[in-house]
Amino acid sequence: MPHNHTRSTRRAAHLALCAAIAATTGTAGVAAAEPTPGRNGAQCPRWTALLVPGTYETTAASGQAMPEILAQLGQSLTARYGSDIEVRTLATTTTTTTTGAGSVSATELTAAVSGLCSDTRVVVAGYGQGAEVTGDLAASIGNSKGPIPASRIVAVALVSDPRRDPTTTQIGTPVSGQGVTGSRSQSFGELTERVRALCLEGDSYCSTTADSSPVLAAVSRALATTSATSAPATTTAKAPTTTTSAPTTTTSTGQLSASQVLAQVVTVLNGLASFTANVPAIINDLAQLPGLIANSDVPGLHRVSGDLNNQFNPLVAMADGLDLRLVARALKLAAPLDTTGVAMIAAEIVGVLAGLDISRIATDIGQAQEIAWTAAERLAKGDPVAAILALTGLAPIAADLLSTTATAFTGNGFPALTQTYGTATTAGAGAPTGTGGTAPQNGATPVFDGTAYDTAAPALTDWIEQAIDRTK
Repeated sequence: MPHNHTRSTRRAAHLALCAAIAATTGTAGVAAAEPTPGRNGAQCPRWTALLVPGTYETTAASGQAMPEILAQLGQSLTARYGSDIEVRTLATTTTTTTTGAGSVSATELTAAVSGLCSDTRVVVAGYGQGAEVTGDLAASIGNSKGPIPASRIVAVALVSDPRRDPTTTQIGTPVSGQGVTGSRSQSFGELTERVRALCLEGDSYCSTTADSSPVLAAVSRALATTSATSAPATTTAKAPTTTTSAPTTTTSTGQLSASQVLAQVVTVLNGLASFTANVPAIINDLAQLPGLIANSDVPGLHRVSGDLNNQFNPLVAMADGLDLRLVARALKLAAPLDTTGVAMIAAEIVGVLAGLDISRIATDIGQAQEIAWTAAERLAKGDPVAAILALTGLAPIAADLLSTTATAFTGNGFPALTQTYGTATTAGAGAPTGTGGTAPQNGATPVFDGTAYDTAAPALTDWIEQAIDRTK
């Protein structure tokens, strides 16, 4: 989520075969009871806790951070129950550039549960897309269609579940709306009293209403009528301050679930408003570059390179690991269902951005900023000759930057489009989001800070520990 959630995230199965499950097991803590032998003679822990992150959140082995709320839960369970409990963090090895760090599929989670010791009791907690597959599995188990009997499930926690049903008992204060992909087709059956949802107001994945997020509601309805969504290409970007030569990647990934697509749409909509607001300043700074270089204007180049770094940051963060072509396609599909008209405007903007080599732009800006800063430092030390010499090599970088951005930032078409988007999404702004910001009322998605869930970790942990203690 990333909801960098990041924040974000959010199940029909991937086409990929079942991937290996990466596990982290806690062993420190209180004195443990003698474990129970498993079906193969192995020693079974009394309880096993499976933690299921979502898209863009995996284990440290993949270079991505697991949601803090799940990390805190795992640490607390290990500290309280010691070797009586095995804590596993599931992470898919089916990682594609289209789904970011990847998220555990229904097939992978089912395989993990099926492979547990036959006598261990099970706790499952999922976040984002991880909550979606966890909830789907719980519904199957609760209706006697799962890989293990319902009697072995101790507790199921669904954090930021994109399929949250308002009738599911919630941890903490109940929130409005429901999951962005709609409720599940079946209840949790026998597990109903052992399932809890944790959702915070303003979270676009689990607390969406047609009034607060009409574009997302339209996208959700459009995806519901589309059997499969193919992702034709992905733009992978790095931070502007990081020099990288990673090229744009094109890949074909087959089917994606509706919530995977929605996870990308939410991320893009969350970053689009701030980026489009920067477009006039970007155009102005790009126009200044040739003259500043021709005049060897070190202070001016230092200022403009820093400005461009800040102005492009929302685009780089928004596009990192996402497939902008896929998002543009989803928004275009939703446009006929969106009475605000914002979906179509956003689709056009994202379509233009999908044609940019964002990684190349980020690289150029990073190199330009480094050169300009070096020149400024030498000038500050009273050596103007060294400062001018430091600018050597900046001209071709600036030329490449101007060439790479030309399709979007020359002419009046794209700037006018972004201005229209800004007007459409800010009219009537001012409603609170619950996170200290404001929510545009004409179609924009309120920006939700996923770190807000960190403060809810104790309540989640308390409920799960109480459920475990009742099984002693």
